[in-house]
Amino acid sequence: MTRRLRHLRLSILLACHIAGVLLFGAGNAEAQYAEFHSRGYTSGNGWIDLLNGQMKGYRIELYVFRAATHELCIVDEGDAQPTYGNLAAAMRANSCVAGVNGGYFAANQARTPIGLLRHASRNVTPLATGSFTVAGTLYDTGGSIFLERSVSLRTPLQHMKEAIQGGPFLVENFRAVPGLEKTRKAMRTFIATNGTGSWCLGITSPLTLRELANILCTPDSLGTFRVRTALNMDGGSSCAFWDGATNIYRQSFKPVRNYIGIRLRKTAGQERRRH
Repeated sequence: MTRRLRHLRLSILLACHIAGVLLFGAGNAEAQYAEFHSRGYTSGNGWIDLLNGQMKGYRIELYVFRAATHELCIVDEGDAQPTYGNLAAAMRANSCVAGVNGGYFAANQARTPIGLLRHASRNVTPLATGSFTVAGTLYDTGGSIFLERSVSLRTPLQHMKEAIQGGPFLVENFRAVPGLEKTRKAMRTFIATNGTGSWCLGITSPLTLRELANILCTPDSLGTFRVRTALNMDGGSSCAFWDGATNIYRQSFKPVRNYIGIRLRKTAGQERRRH
């Protein structure tokens, strides 16, 4: 690699590192929006070397939060006429601070959810297994957030306040999952955790599943946020992203059935007063 290309590589990594320090410093006390990207350099630059692919550029937008201070809110549009009509309206109506589109759904008039959809401790649709689209289950117990393989859940469904299935897994134990599709580029939506209480919702420019997994495993690609586990959600024309603080809104190109919202977690005192 020439001196100029080494300089480009170090400059990109340093820029991401600085952004990560600004975003994820101070103990991740506050949820925040961030954007990370690479530029469309020619073959031989550091990012292509790191990813072992032909990708020439990408953009990833994140909403980063802590499970100790923020909770999941799985919002369903319903079987008949959509209750909200779009992500931004659904998030505002449910006191969420950020959100993305949710899981896969059937190509019928009701857009029936594929796999588990659970809100306010009640099932909308049941747990499913056997397909990459429901490989993982994201859930909130009321005290913390978990992301696990659907075939080996450690928590009974009745103890989940909010839950949704998606797939495939992109990253497990800090490593890209082998065998991911590597030819079809599309916008992607995902959720990821560092394994120590920090989480992020993300939306990307068109990428293959393999490219996205490799990016998430590349050091400093998301600043100081190191991805331990990441799950792909419904992508392509379903992708949507909303951040209430900055009013950044990436609207989906087609109606979707459900959304993953993030809102402030209620304290024990607030729960008692509500009841």
